[in-house]
Amino acid sequence: MGGVGKTTLLTQINNKFVKKEDVFDIVIWVVVSKDLQIQKIQEEIAKKLGLAGDGWNQKDEDQKSRDIHNVLRRKKFVLLLDDIWAKVNLTKIGVPYPNRENGSKVVFTTRS
Repeated sequence: MGGVGKTTLLTQINNKFVKKEDVFDIVIWVVVSKDLQIQKIQEEIAKKLGLAGDGWNQKDEDQKSRDIHNVLRRKKFVLLLDDIWAKVNLTKIGVPYPNRENGSKVVFTTRS
């Protein structure tokens, strides 16, 4: 249901992790919205990772996915995905799946 505070809660989580720099190497927030666009998500992640720029814009979705994966696989990250309306394929974006070994996390809000 809309308006129950999902984004507000995610904001608080984001702010807590940003302040505690020793918990995660990088905190990434992306608003997904109803119109799911893989390249838009990749662009937001690339900006946070310092990958965005002229060379980045020339790459296709698969190349961008590999670049994102190559950076994130070496980091302990938290990815906050807000307002998801449909299934998001993390592999297609380039996000390595979190596990106990890498200590990374993916947090999302959805109405479903």
